[in-house]
Amino acid sequence: MSGRSARPRAARGPRRDLLVLAAVGLLGAGYLLLPAGRVEVLGYAVLAWAAALVLVRAVATGPDLRPWRAMVAAQLLFALAETVSVVQRWQGRAPFPSGADAVFLLAQGLLFLAVLRLLPAPRGGVRRGALLDTVVVTTSTGLLFAVYTVLPAFGGDGDLPARLVAAAYPLCDVAVVFLLVRVTGWRDGRPRAFWLLTLGLGSSVVADVTFAVLTVLGEEAAPRWVRLLWLVFYGCVAAAGCGPSAGDLGRPPVERRSEPELVRLPLLAAAALAPPVVLVVEHAVLDVDHGLALGLVAAVVVALVLVRLADLLRVLHGQAEVVAQLAGTDPLTGLPNRRAWDAEVDRVFARAAADPGLAVTVAIVDLDRFKAYNDAHGHDGGDDLLVTAARAWRGVLPGAFLARWGGEEFAVLLPGLDADRAGEVLRAVHAAVPHGQTCSIGVATWDRAEVPPAVLARADAALYRAKRTGRDRTVHAEDRAGDDAGDRAGGRGAVRGAAAGSAPAALPAPRSA
Repeated sequence: MSGRSARPRAARGPRRDLLVLAAVGLLGAGYLLLPAGRVEVLGYAVLAWAAALVLVRAVATGPDLRPWRAMVAAQLLFALAETVSVVQRWQGRAPFPSGADAVFLLAQGLLFLAVLRLLPAPRGGVRRGALLDTVVVTTSTGLLFAVYTVLPAFGGDGDLPARLVAAAYPLCDVAVVFLLVRVTGWRDGRPRAFWLLTLGLGSSVVADVTFAVLTVLGEEAAPRWVRLLWLVFYGCVAAAGCGPSAGDLGRPPVERRSEPELVRLPLLAAAALAPPVVLVVEHAVLDVDHGLALGLVAAVVVALVLVRLADLLRVLHGQAEVVAQLAGTDPLTGLPNRRAWDAEVDRVFARAAADPGLAVTVAIVDLDRFKAYNDAHGHDGGDDLLVTAARAWRGVLPGAFLARWGGEEFAVLLPGLDADRAGEVLRAVHAAVPHGQTCSIGVATWDRAEVPPAVLARADAALYRAKRTGRDRTVHAEDRAGDDAGDRAGGRGAVRGAAAGSAPAALPAPRSA
């Protein structure tokens, strides 16, 4: 590390931003005590320059703060504009628009670009829901600004340039509101610099809106408390640039998509309620009436909120489908699990019951000597065998329903296939067993009289006979009568043997046991 980069890190202690913030508070309290007149105006300009120079120093000596350069330029322009305004007031003239207004608007443009760079969208871009939230809140705010500041300023006295400049100020604030709402979805890694910057921007917007409303009402100068809010903006930006987390801004945050977006609900509620609440206040308290304009604002905002609700329903529906899919999926192999198997068996057997020509065959596949393989290769090796086998069998059974039955056993549902055709298809299952292993298969075809669990029991009994007679083979359960006799002889709970007069058919596998 070079000496130049080491010195800034030593200077940027963990509490430097808090010290600057404390100084802002003390100086702000002192500003309120200044006598009115030139002293107060001069003190305001000095404090604005002090905050700008503190930020210049912090960015010049801090590592990796290139995204702050636009903010530095904006703060210097703001301080210059305040100085020009002070000089004009001392000279007893206050033309509008003036050179100060031109500098102020240029600074506002740089401020927008700086915030856009310091508070970027999360990785992957702004999602549809977050974008809709931003549009809803910004539209509500922007239309209210238009009703109470932009349109009155543009329709006021003065020539066209003066009216355009007067209308441009609140539009700049709407742009800042848009940026602030856009980042309300940040959930991970909100550094302290983020909060300081948003606090400062919020103070600036409140001061600008208040001054615009007072100007429309006939006030020529901003009250001292409004100017104090602007000083809070300058000070918070300087404090944010001095803190150890200043370098964290400008990097796209990581957004946890699994969390519900509850943080945005108050914003949406406020955006939807603002126009009717303002309309009620106008009717009850103020001697003005913007009923038509506010009614249109409310209609637009409600329409946008409805679009957002439709998007939320779409997301919830998609999440419900994902949850349902996960509930029916084996987490290791990705195959359907027993829950999904039972649902598919019910569906297929109900369809077959209504179609006399539709055969249904069930097979249970078991990996031979899986315990020995698992002991020899470890649990990771056993899991890999299960996953690889599932992938291979899914590839050779395109028309079948393959599910993980449990452990090393898998179940196959073969609708439309009788015993002979099922046996031919299942030969590919033997050939596809990975890692030089083998499998045993028990098969049963529905006789159109038994219930589905009985078919599965006969397939399980046939599987047991396949393993007992040498493994690496397919055995088909011929009929229920023989299997019932075998159950009494085998004693495994499910059917295990065959009656002497109805031996099961054994289909040899491609490999020997």
